[in-house]
Amino acid sequence: MADFAFYSTDIDPTTDPANADPAPETLVVLDQVPILGDAHYDLMAVETGRGSVIPTLGGVVIQDFGVVDGDQRISFSDSDALGAETVADLRTIHETVDGEYFFTDGYDIWRVRFARPGGFRYRRNLFWAAHGKAIYSYEINLIVTASLLPGVADCGLSLEAVAGD
Repeated sequence: MADFAFYSTDIDPTTDPANADPAPETLVVLDQVPILGDAHYDLMAVETGRGSVIPTLGGVVIQDFGVVDGDQRISFSDSDALGAETVADLRTIHETVDGEYFFTDGYDIWRVRFARPGGFRYRRNLFWAAHGKAIYSYEINLIVTASLLPGVADCGLSLEAVAGD
């Protein structure tokens, strides 16, 4: 299963930054992929596109300014999924002024910034804290500044095998 990771923009974009050569200066890999259980992963967290519909006396004026990368938002969250070290690393990159990072879900890559406010929220699980373990639930909201590489899934079939003779 692919890892969700944030990494610095000092290396070329990759879906596997943990094994990149050279290694990124900053690398934060989530402890658990937010796709199971009550986790939430939304690549289109807000409606994209810019424009307006302006009523006039005889009809309407429609303005369509298209879609730009900066319109896209990525949102994901998970319960009881992060350790204290990962939370500390995420806090550090979230609190960086004008911080811009690559983010990958293991298939696609984006250049992102954390939304302000509410880019990174976390809560300690008090049940586990009472038992001596630091486990956190979290929510991350990102602003996409650029979509870099579209994901390509290799299912092992060639066009010839699918099309036949």
